[in-house]
Amino acid sequence: MKKNDIFAFTAPNGVEVTAVVIELIAYEVNYKWAIKRFVCYAQNRIFTYEESHCIWDFMNEEPKSKYGKVLVDYAILPEYDTILEDYQHQQDMANDYADKTL
Repeated sequence: MKKNDIFAFTAPNGVEVTAVVIELIAYEVNYKWAIKRFVCYAQNRIFTYEESHCIWDFMNEEPKSKYGKVLVDYAILPEYDTILEDYQHQQDMANDYADKTL
């Protein structure tokens, strides 16, 4: 993922969340794992998100992802709200089109 990429994940409470990447903040590699940590924004929260994969088997393995820590609650970032709203609008339009073609 890179800055402004949109992705979906399941939050710890089981809810499907659509989020946007603010920044890649760390990339670590050790003897077995390559780990990317991101700062992300969704639902008026700024939080960390982590992707990791085994460097010995990365061609056959999907990255493991996990929700990190909430850094800021009740954050309002208009630029990222607009990105998420535009994405949701595109998804709605695609769904409407798919429904009409059936």
